Amino acid sequence: MNRFVRYDPGALRLVRGAHLMITVVTAGLLANQLGPFANGVPGFTLSVLAAAAGAHCLLFTPISTRRQEASNLFWLGLIMTGLAVVGMVSELIAGENTQVVLQAMWIGFIAIGFGLEGFGPFWFRTGRMVSIYWLFVIMSSGSGSPGFWLPAMTVFGAVLAFVIRIGFWRPSPEKTYRRVERANRQAMADYLKLAANGQLSIDRRRRLNLSDIASLRSELETSIDLAEPGSAIRGLSLESAAMMQLALEVVRDATAALSPECRAELITNATYQQVLGQVQEKVVRSDSPSGETPFDVAWAELAVGFQKGDKFQLLRIAQAFERIWKLAEGTAQLRADDDTRLEVKSGNWWQLISWRLAVQAGVAASVGYGIGIYFNLSHAYWVTITVIVVLCGSLGATMKKTVQRTLGTAVGFVCAILLEPVLAGYPELRVALIVLLLPPVIVLFERNYGIAAGIISFLVLIGLQTLTGLPTAEFWSRLYDTLIGAAVGLAAAWLLFPNRSGDSVERLEASYLNACSEYLKTDSGPNDPDYTRLKATAHQVLATARTYRTERAPWSSFTRSSSKLDTLVVLLADYIALYRQARANVLADSDKYASVKTLVATMDKRIHDEIGAVLDGKGKQAMPGLAEEWKAAMPATAEDDDRFMTDWVAMLYHARKVIRCLDGFRQEVA
Repeated sequence: MNRFVRYDPGALRLVRGAHLMITVVTAGLLANQLGPFANGVPGFTLSVLAAAAGAHCLLFTPISTRRQEASNLFWLGLIMTGLAVVGMVSELIAGENTQVVLQAMWIGFIAIGFGLEGFGPFWFRTGRMVSIYWLFVIMSSGSGSPGFWLPAMTVFGAVLAFVIRIGFWRPSPEKTYRRVERANRQAMADYLKLAANGQLSIDRRRRLNLSDIASLRSELETSIDLAEPGSAIRGLSLESAAMMQLALEVVRDATAALSPECRAELITNATYQQVLGQVQEKVVRSDSPSGETPFDVAWAELAVGFQKGDKFQLLRIAQAFERIWKLAEGTAQLRADDDTRLEVKSGNWWQLISWRLAVQAGVAASVGYGIGIYFNLSHAYWVTITVIVVLCGSLGATMKKTVQRTLGTAVGFVCAILLEPVLAGYPELRVALIVLLLPPVIVLFERNYGIAAGIISFLVLIGLQTLTGLPTAEFWSRLYDTLIGAAVGLAAAWLLFPNRSGDSVERLEASYLNACSEYLKTDSGPNDPDYTRLKATAHQVLATARTYRTERAPWSSFTRSSSKLDTLVVLLADYIALYRQARANVLADSDKYASVKTLVATMDKRIHDEIGAVLDGKGKQAMPGLAEEWKAAMPATAEDDDRFMTDWVAMLYHARKVIRCLDGFRQEVA
């Protein structure tokens, strides 16, 4: 249940699923009433067509503002209606060859639909919708063909989906974000108090608290993803939340590293507790009084008379407090880019078509459907549907979808077999179960397709049995069809112009390290555009690396296993930003201490040399005497400058973290 909540904070997707459920049920019931007026067309056929049209409109419209969703629903409904008109006309022209013609056209529409991916997100979704919806045109043809009622029911279902989704209540993405942000801030403030008072020495308690923060940050990520595109709302960004957690860990680590005597003295110090309370308030309430950080670091002098390293640890705590303060006060615009718009790309329309993917989809669909016909499978279209679902833009993504679809379908099949004897005598219960499971499917569809595929498989089998009396023995054929379709789709991605990720990973890793090097050559805060681009590059590396791991180990796509590289890439960007920020603070006081500029340049060179060594495949670099130079360079007068010492310690600490990340990066890449 906790994971389900993280998938869907504020019930944003759950309410969308409820709208889908209401649309399907309402469209089915109302369309069925039109049966007596449809010139012999069964009411059941009308119900299926109307419900399918409404469901497709909602499934392929992402959560956004009412205005944006209204635009998406309108255009998807219009395109689907045009598709239905083409189907009706094609059936009239084809006559006795209707099935053959429509099936051949389906292969063409699948190829076209996948080719549209190159035009941007909207057309990517539209292409998939076209590929799947044509199946309902095929299924409704033949004896009892709906004729004019095909486009009529398409319009009816699309209009109903529009009215329900746009007119009914749904939670506000912005209000949901605010609630999740407050919960995040409160959890981090609570962790800060425990860490600063040395109360996280027990590993189990620490892990539980970190797990809560990680769960809330996952909710924050989902909330930002589902927030209004282009919104002017500002708040705690995902990057700031991650960097605040790093600072919290510095407080915990530094407090634990203090000598017991110094730690006991620190915790009872009134000034320290006052500063801690101020930082906590700032974390919880970003709108609390701003200005200069109210840090009286006189408590750092507590180290006098204790162990030699205590002063260093106290300065680490002071620097972490200051960093937490600035991060908590800073805000960023959320979802500045509208990713639901059609991407603007250069080139003519024929250059934007994803020809490779179109060929893969067309060939795979042809082979899959041909296999179904050759072996006289009862529902050969199920093979083709699986091809459409599993085929993606890269080999790794296709392998991931194949594993999830296959295992999910198998689990759903087993559940249907086991529950069928129980549900056989209660048709009303079966219908209620089908209806109630629709909203959870929508929640899980984008976040964990493996689980969603299992529920979908169960719903399809139980639904077919309820509506058409499908015998239990026929359940096996659905599993066979899925296995055949998954194999055909994967084979097409593997053999026809495969888009492998290995070369892309190497290029992106080199590009990312070069971006880190370039980022260090300028000075600005962590929320500047350069930092945003650096983080975007880091996430691109992670996504491609996960795809590459899936290509080499398909099971990882289901287990969600990860590599240490995932953590190192993100941490490196954060530590690079923190080092640059601390370096800027140190250089601001360089006029007081003549040797500072030279040593900062030496440290910069050390980091750049390490980045270059990783790019060249060399081992860890060494700079003899560097540590001694840093110790000897600190003027005696600087030790009384608490502000400068705090920044000095922060720069050294983060430089060391950068070097360690680069060394770990080297080992993972090797």
